[in-house]
Amino acid sequence: MDIKLITTTEEFYKLKEPWERLQQMDKDVTYYSTFEYNWIWWNVYKNENIRQLFIVAVKENGQVIAIAPFVIKKVNEKLFSYKLLEFLGTGDYLGILLDRNCEIKSDTIIKKIFNFVESESRQFERIKLTHIKADSKLSAYMLKNKKHNMDFKYLIECPILRFNRFKSFQDYKKEFASSNAKQYSNKLQRKVDYSFRVICNENEDVYDRISKLHINEQNYLIEAKGRKGRSSLYEDEFHSEFVKNIFNHNSNVITFVIEDKNGNILIYETCYLYKRILHMWNTAYDPSYEKYNLGKIINLKIAEYLFENNMADIFDFGAGRYFWKFEWADDFMLDYELDMWNVKTLKGRILKKLYKLKKRYFRRKNG
Repeated sequence: MDIKLITTTEEFYKLKEPWERLQQMDKDVTYYSTFEYNWIWWNVYKNENIRQLFIVAVKENGQVIAIAPFVIKKVNEKLFSYKLLEFLGTGDYLGILLDRNCEIKSDTIIKKIFNFVESESRQFERIKLTHIKADSKLSAYMLKNKKHNMDFKYLIECPILRFNRFKSFQDYKKEFASSNAKQYSNKLQRKVDYSFRVICNENEDVYDRISKLHINEQNYLIEAKGRKGRSSLYEDEFHSEFVKNIFNHNSNVITFVIEDKNGNILIYETCYLYKRILHMWNTAYDPSYEKYNLGKIINLKIAEYLFENNMADIFDFGAGRYFWKFEWADDFMLDYELDMWNVKTLKGRILKKLYKLKKRYFRRKNG
């Protein structure tokens, strides 16, 4: 096996064909690890000038059999800075891409990748690889690896709904849809005569409408609810540009909306559809309709639509231990993260000790 390190945007684009081939055959790959998603992300975030591509491509007999999409990011703290190796892009599930038809064992390929990363350790002080699926080949390797096991830890839950566990929407509704969801729905219907719509971004661009609603909701939560420290992702220069580019005529982007008779969006949920898994990504509501519990109404409508139209096998509510997600989910996935300091460098050793002291201080402070 041979290693090729990709560090330029031009080289990154040349990986398009092998990347898309691997993403089709690797069942661990979600939309967040596709070439399309990461290419769009990089072409926005490279302009922050704090990241360098560090994509590891593994070849066997001239063919790419694995891609580990990393970047090295400069992290600026108050008193110091360091370089962090992390995944390219962002999302609820991240990881490496593997050729599942290759005769070489996955563990052997993954070991080759991390041996190479270790050989390049002078380039960074910390490794933090987040949102690694618990049932992935990468998780399996980390858990049985003596060197990485202790630094590979639980991160967060991702509630999901598996449609094949229910005979019909009515079967699902008996167990998961509360009676007041229907009551809220009827109450809102009498008030505004609402409609439920499913929008594919390939045919209709809703970016401007939902971004305004999200900003309005966040301002309301800050001013009326005292939720300090909140902000809308649509107000961030780079994130808003990335989302706008992802939304642009993209058949993988599905937005569910509830509108009044004038076409005003009362609530939306935007999702990515890939390999028959629908990943909920973002939601917001009109605060003036807060008393109608719009979240319950739209989730009931979405569940009914998905059961009746066979759009997906799994509805993934996204990372986060929010009670309202688990109200609609019948199962959940776990995400792990690898977080370790590079003790081969003096700076890495010093920072590791400083972070340990910091954690100890806050534990004592908080009792």
